[in-house]
Amino acid sequence: MFDWTTPPRAGELLLDVGCAGGNQQARDLACTVIGLDEDPAVQPAVLGNACYMPFAAASFDYVVCHHVLEHVAEPKRALHEIARVLKPGGGLSVAVPDGHAVCDGVYRYLFEGGGHVNRFRRPEIVALVEAVTGLRLVRWRKLYSSFSYLSTLLPLLEAPPPDLQRRLLALRHVPRRFMRAVHAALYLGTRAIDRAFHTSLALYGWALYFERSAAEPVELPAMVNVCVHCGQGSPAGALRRLGALTRICPGCNRRTLYFAPFGGGV
Repeated sequence: MFDWTTPPRAGELLLDVGCAGGNQQARDLACTVIGLDEDPAVQPAVLGNACYMPFAAASFDYVVCHHVLEHVAEPKRALHEIARVLKPGGGLSVAVPDGHAVCDGVYRYLFEGGGHVNRFRRPEIVALVEAVTGLRLVRWRKLYSSFSYLSTLLPLLEAPPPDLQRRLLALRHVPRRFMRAVHAALYLGTRAIDRAFHTSLALYGWALYFERSAAEPVELPAMVNVCVHCGQGSPAGALRRLGALTRICPGCNRRTLYFAPFGGGV
């Protein structure tokens, strides 16, 4: 993300809202990164709610809000808080799923909602962020799905926690080879249909970057290949070839599926 935005420099502050395990790209920056999350289990730097942040106004040079707003019951309130703690010249990076896409639909069904309480379309989320924060969309790109949550199911089903969703428990006796085949069919099949019929079945959502700007927003090329394990998107040229349909992910160094870029993607 920071290769196409204006990242904060040394001495500046970045806020990672809903940080969970933390943003690896943000950790590699020279700036100071503050993680905020309401889940004490992830051990954030600051324990708190996105709708009521324990920070002074105009504290941060950059705010990252990735895969958070679909979980927040009051997204407008959370955006008001982001606008409050962001400096006037700061930048905001937002990533959300398309709430009407195949990837989100499968996730919501299997995980019985999975904490997703909002469904966004791109024009809707852009309009909401701009109206609440006063910032303007500068650059954006489509995010392709990897259905990586299907990979996380396999070890989870080996020792299911007592509160695991009933629909997931029903998968305990499904052969693992069959589940991997379904995963591959979803990953490769949605992309093949999109390439043939110019649809958006393989879409996960969008990465959106906002600043105080009067320029027209620019759409950047999407990364068609996304690791089925860690969810990192990579240009095709950055993937080490294994076979016709497999590559090595540079993020987690595991074997992942591969689909030749199409539709202006890389």
